[in-house]
Amino acid sequence: MDDRRFDILARLVAQSGSRRGMVRGLAGVLAMLAAKHGAQPANAHHAFLGPGESCRSDSQCFAGDAPLICADNGFTMDGPLNCCTYDGYGCDVDQGCCGYSSCINGVCTSIPSDPGPGDLCVDSSPCFGADAPLTCDYVASTGDYRCCTYEGSRCGFDAACCGAATCVDGRCSSAPVYVSPGDPCQDSSQCVAADTAVTCDYVGNTNDFRCCAYEGSRCGWDGGCCGWLRCADNGFCTGLPPTGCNGQGCDCDFRDPYGCALPIWSVARCRAGSSALPGPIVGDGVMG
Repeated sequence: MDDRRFDILARLVAQSGSRRGMVRGLAGVLAMLAAKHGAQPANAHHAFLGPGESCRSDSQCFAGDAPLICADNGFTMDGPLNCCTYDGYGCDVDQGCCGYSSCINGVCTSIPSDPGPGDLCVDSSPCFGADAPLTCDYVASTGDYRCCTYEGSRCGFDAACCGAATCVDGRCSSAPVYVSPGDPCQDSSQCVAADTAVTCDYVGNTNDFRCCAYEGSRCGWDGGCCGWLRCADNGFCTGLPPTGCNGQGCDCDFRDPYGCALPIWSVARCRAGSSALPGPIVGDGVMG
């Protein structure tokens, strides 16, 4: 309170006469001061309204990170007009986006009226798919909610697969996105190695498909070499038999029948891992 206001207050109190009058006068002055100071925040509040608040004109709306207008935000429960912003601007809640846009990843975004595979959606959005059942769920590859399908269903790209699944050979799969040499795989796009070229191919040593390398490429174990190759002691895939494997039979523990110099009629036995010598040919070539 400045000196001038203090003098005015003192004169008003002095002119009241009686003690009761003085108290009443002082109370009145204090009430006026309180009303004056209390009206300022209220006026300020009505002068600047935030996203989603009811409004009557654009001049009432203000936000530090997005231009606001007074328009319909698509919600009926909060009045016909609200302070909201356009697509592409920052937001915190859906009510802060004009029209039927939604606040997705902190940005006002329009949702298609008939979203298909991989399109943005909200929980209540109906999803439409011609060759796979779709639902609005979280998609890890995009970090938001989209119309997607689950493991085993048809897909065209990763954003159409729910959760952590990815689109592998036209089907949603939860297989790891990146796979190291020697690990099981479904598609060559999963295979990653720093020191050699790898692909998803059949590995005879494990009898399944793994990320593997071809002859002459670096390896860490037999499962990292494609086909019937093995990982030699020098760390490279080779089709040559190990040292000492130069006779018949697979007791050398090498599964390549041709490397073991076996007769062609003993291939099945060698691939089965038998260490027995092949029996003689009987009649039409059936082993005895």
